[in-house]
Amino acid sequence: CPLTSGPESESAQEFGRYPNQQNWFPFCKVKRPGEVRKLSWQAVAHGADTVRFFQMKQSLGGCERFHGAVIAHDGTEESRVFKETAALGEELDRIGRRIMGSRIESRVAIMFDWQSYWSLEGCVGPTTGFNYPNEVHRFYRALWRRNVPVDMIASTTPLARLSQYDLAIAPALITVLPGVAETLEAYVADGGTFITGYMAGIHDEHDLVVPGGYPGKLRRLMGVWVEEIDALAPGETIEVHGGTVDAKGEIVASIIHREGAERLATYGGDEFYAGHSALTVNAYGKDKAYFVGTPLDETGMSAFMAPIIKELDLKSLDTPEDVSLSVRYGDGGTRYAFLINNSAADKRLCLSELNGGTELLTGTVINDLIELKPYGVDVIALR
Repeated sequence: CPLTSGPESESAQEFGRYPNQQNWFPFCKVKRPGEVRKLSWQAVAHGADTVRFFQMKQSLGGCERFHGAVIAHDGTEESRVFKETAALGEELDRIGRRIMGSRIESRVAIMFDWQSYWSLEGCVGPTTGFNYPNEVHRFYRALWRRNVPVDMIASTTPLARLSQYDLAIAPALITVLPGVAETLEAYVADGGTFITGYMAGIHDEHDLVVPGGYPGKLRRLMGVWVEEIDALAPGETIEVHGGTVDAKGEIVASIIHREGAERLATYGGDEFYAGHSALTVNAYGKDKAYFVGTPLDETGMSAFMAPIIKELDLKSLDTPEDVSLSVRYGDGGTRYAFLINNSAADKRLCLSELNGGTELLTGTVINDLIELKPYGVDVIALR
């Protein structure tokens, strides 16, 4: 069944969840009915074997007095949050042991790099527009919307493990730690596909600029020299046009000179670097390295990723907007498909791949039409 999504679970994984609103945002919305249940099952769908909550009782003082809890200031079991938490516990107790120990199978990895997080957001220039998690989301979203499973890994992941993936993506990898460039070169040379781009390779482990031109130690692998980085003001965009991509970039634009890489798309508009490469691909050993010169809008990122997903034959499946599908693989050929409605609206869909499966929470056998309530979850056992 080509219906997979989520990070790998190599052993029992625990997931922490807030039972209601947090307290540190400017506006702290309460979780909507069913939302905490949805988020908890989403964690299980993505590899967690247990779900725990912070916190049991809401504090009477201190900075977290308004942080949500299973037992709120009323001190009763009559609250909506308590009842929803208890009902979730009953569901997990009823079918959780059956699912526990099953695994996610991912062929794609995204490098979430803490040093790049700190370095990128701490930089004074070329822009204040970066939020590192948003850049990770920018790449991940194009895969999530196609229900392609993704593992989150460190940039320092050893070659032996990295080679298990067909595609590795390193969004905004501004800091390249010792040995990482060499590992990535070996990974691509031996048949792995790699994607990085804007702001990559600029700093070393001491947060110092690597001399000799951007993207530093990744320059040979990517086959490009980024001479300058133009900052785009909030709301300002730049056109990007290519064979499969017709999009807009934002935040920064890398002014790229190709050093062996092939051009996939160019900048449009009337800037002096219009016509320069915006997207490139470089053949390196047995495979390729893609350089994304500017943060693409959602449409552009989806169009950029589509041919890569197809070329690598990554199993994907289209589901309605805000409906996600993940699969965990158990022993004996059993698969557990988690169909989740991430919205506050009813959803109706038909997925032939799920026909004949049994929805474990209700015992219903799937036969074409599936209806999901707001924040609804179906856990379907397949053979």
